Amino acid sequence: MRPAKERAKEMRAVNAAEDEMAIRSLAAAYTDAVNRRDGEAMAAVYSEDGILHSPAAGAPLQGIGKLRKRFKRLVEVEREFLMQLTHSGVVEIDGDRATARWWFSEIKRPTGGTFEMIFGVYQDEMVRTAVGWRFAKRTVDAPLRWELPHPPQGFGPLPAFLPLTGLPTS
Repeated sequence: MRPAKERAKEMRAVNAAEDEMAIRSLAAAYTDAVNRRDGEAMAAVYSEDGILHSPAAGAPLQGIGKLRKRFKRLVEVEREFLMQLTHSGVVEIDGDRATARWWFSEIKRPTGGTFEMIFGVYQDEMVRTAVGWRFAKRTVDAPLRWELPHPPQGFGPLPAFLPLTGLPTS
């Protein structure tokens, strides 16, 4: 039988891997909600007093109610089309808190506007809550953006999505 100290070390490694996987799922759930145009689910990945800060957009938004209202307006009114891809990130866990950085690309069309391509970065602070990991603060910057010179000729309706009940946004 292995010594207790060795078993404890293995359990910490397993827990750290589970935490990192849960945090990666959190980021993926947000992107999934964006692409499904689900403002409620976009907000559901935040803690109750979570903050979204986009320095280019002004003052941070804080609180799940304000975030829900903002995201719903974004996908229902302000964006005719929005497709986001979040690329692999880096995660650092410290007990019940964590930080992460995710690079993303996005193609969007503001309602009545022209298509744009964006490359940006999310810098996140997460907290473990009673329901799992949630964003305590997301800071988003998009240092590279441009209008697409030859936009797509159109886009179809969103497909019917399979229910995925294990996501933090469920």
